[in-house]
Amino acid sequence: MRVAHINVTSGLSTGRIATDICEVLQELGHRALLCYSRGYPPQGTPSYHIGNAADVWLHALAARALDRAGFFSRRATRRLVKQLKLYKPDVVHLHNLHGYYLDIRTLFGYLAGAGVPVVWTLHDCWAYTGHCAYYTLAGCERWHSGCGHCPQLYAYPQSLALDQTARNWREKRAAFLSVPDLTLVTPSVWLGREVSRSFLGKRPLRVIPSGIDLERFHPCEEPELLRDVVKRYGLQELGDRKMLLSVASTWDRRKGLDDLIALSELLDGDMMIVALGLTERQCAELPRAMLGLPRTQSLRELRALYTVADVCLSLSHEETQGMTLLEALACGTQVLCYNAAALPETVTPAVGEVVP
Repeated sequence: MRVAHINVTSGLSTGRIATDICEVLQELGHRALLCYSRGYPPQGTPSYHIGNAADVWLHALAARALDRAGFFSRRATRRLVKQLKLYKPDVVHLHNLHGYYLDIRTLFGYLAGAGVPVVWTLHDCWAYTGHCAYYTLAGCERWHSGCGHCPQLYAYPQSLALDQTARNWREKRAAFLSVPDLTLVTPSVWLGREVSRSFLGKRPLRVIPSGIDLERFHPCEEPELLRDVVKRYGLQELGDRKMLLSVASTWDRRKGLDDLIALSELLDGDMMIVALGLTERQCAELPRAMLGLPRTQSLRELRALYTVADVCLSLSHEETQGMTLLEALACGTQVLCYNAAALPETVTPAVGEVVP
């Protein structure tokens, strides 16, 4: 069987999930192709790079001016379709289609007539809204009836002026429902319930939580690596204090950065929050009670950091599963999270705690 995967990234965030699935398919004797826009080529998996940096920048600028994220990059999408026709997949597996790299009308025009099954794993809510990828923090329910008068225009994918959310919602519905053999997959029961209340609720849906590769995520038992990570990231500054690690690929209010900062000022002196994945500017703006670390591209280092931590903390307000908690648990570290969206589905009293 030949399976083509399409995702905004390779190796990072949802790209790691797509890459892992490709590897498992190949181990089972199937063929896989990963089509992606950003990141690095996966080792051992055939891949196709969609567009280039200029395409992404132009798409992002146009989307900010016109509120039409997902409706540009036509040339790059036509080239992708040409590649798919050459590959002749038996199944097309979609992941994150937003991220300023695809024209959904061109892609779904091909999928509607390709005559192959399409599986779409939804990693957020963008597929059935007219603008945003998440809406629970804003308390918005407009996506039920067609969007319009969007309260989150300045949220990703940001629009600086126009509100075309109603038009986007209508055109997404028309494009996505044009594929006759479309099966949806969500990584959590929570997201599955949300999808069932949207226009995509007309399509078959399965809940399949994303898995963790236990050959990559497990308690680190390499003393030299642990010492190197402690030294490289300045963790010796913690001294005897407990390390509360929080991990994200990008940090903002939705991910709980403001809450982490507030919490750091309430903790006793025997604990310290370490936030991994921050930009240089974010690191510089943290209070002295916190330690900020840049993103690491090394899974070995990430595994060591999870192992060194005393607790893995997620104060995110909107998650469709919570992969960082799963990674920490695989490395033997207990977790703490909010009772928000899908996060409680990951945590049981045996491995951590959920708080309001």
